[in-house]
Amino acid sequence: MTPPSPASDPRDDESRRLDDKIEHHIEDAGAGDFDGLALEVFAYQYARNAPYRRYCDRIDRSPADVRSWRDVPAIPASAFGAARLACFPPSATGLTFVSSGTTSRGNESRHELETAALYDASLVSHYRARVLPDARSMKHVVLAPDFAEAPSSSLSYMLSKIVDVAGAPGSGFFIRDGELDFDGAAAALRDGDGPVVVFGTAFAFVHFFDRCLERDLRFQLPIGSRIVETGGFKGKSREVARDELYASFGQLFGVPRVLCLSEYGMCELTSQWYDANLDDYFAGRAPRVDVKVGPHWARATVVDPVTAQPVAAGEEGLIQFFDLSNRGSVSAILTADLGKEADGGIVLLGRSAGALPKGCSIAVDALLRRDDD
Repeated sequence: MTPPSPASDPRDDESRRLDDKIEHHIEDAGAGDFDGLALEVFAYQYARNAPYRRYCDRIDRSPADVRSWRDVPAIPASAFGAARLACFPPSATGLTFVSSGTTSRGNESRHELETAALYDASLVSHYRARVLPDARSMKHVVLAPDFAEAPSSSLSYMLSKIVDVAGAPGSGFFIRDGELDFDGAAAALRDGDGPVVVFGTAFAFVHFFDRCLERDLRFQLPIGSRIVETGGFKGKSREVARDELYASFGQLFGVPRVLCLSEYGMCELTSQWYDANLDDYFAGRAPRVDVKVGPHWARATVVDPVTAQPVAAGEEGLIQFFDLSNRGSVSAILTADLGKEADGGIVLLGRSAGALPKGCSIAVDALLRRDDD
């Protein structure tokens, strides 16, 4: 389901050396200084990513001026649909993810990678920590297409990789040719007596539950089963409130709220964020419901929608990320998602209806200019 490894590694020596350092940091949180590695990645991206360098120059920021990851210029996520943001030539591209285009139809983001090495290391490590803290593997019933069916989807790649490395026998994907295989998913949920992970997009859950209600069908999944939802709350045919959807997880799957969590990811980011409540529960901590936490090799902050400057703790603003595993593109990314910092993580509040902060908007014009470097 995941793409085969290339016969030869397209990365040059410097890129491979940096990836090795980042992978080591992923494997061991105490290995190396995050800020030092972040500045090294920024210098690398500034030197090799011409559109990003033009963007930085437009706002008078360079590696000589930056002292912390917080000072690294963040590029709007939408810029991935306006320019090729890669630190390597097109001939070295081994994998390309394309956004769903729900907010930028006709101008979808494209995120290119030379290899999946960092992506795999990032997604597997954090998934195990947040979704499988109590088990090495578990049966996965996935309400999404696999990577063979959706080869440009970062979500399908992620799910296919997870099933490959952490899926117990009986795991499978139940969106095929764009349609929900309800009978197949229902059979998979009935089969076996061990706990199961049901991972799906919000609209797929909506359609699954509609079919359950039509047939007056309910499941009582084994103790320890868990639900992971992603992709927001709009179905293809109707919209469902978050509370209603999560109530259905208990009513129709028999899974308690504390074992239901949401995943946050995007085409432009290599790492993912998950609600903290499940990991908290198994660790004996008070569950932080709806608080999303990222991995130790990434950071999230909240900035003012007008100035793009950090806001005070607890205030609302746009969410901005710095992800070391985005080494091959741009690590500092400003999203259009509203949120606030809380309990050691981020609480999502929806999408911003406004334009980019003025400084970012002006600098994007520079990003779009072509030159000879």
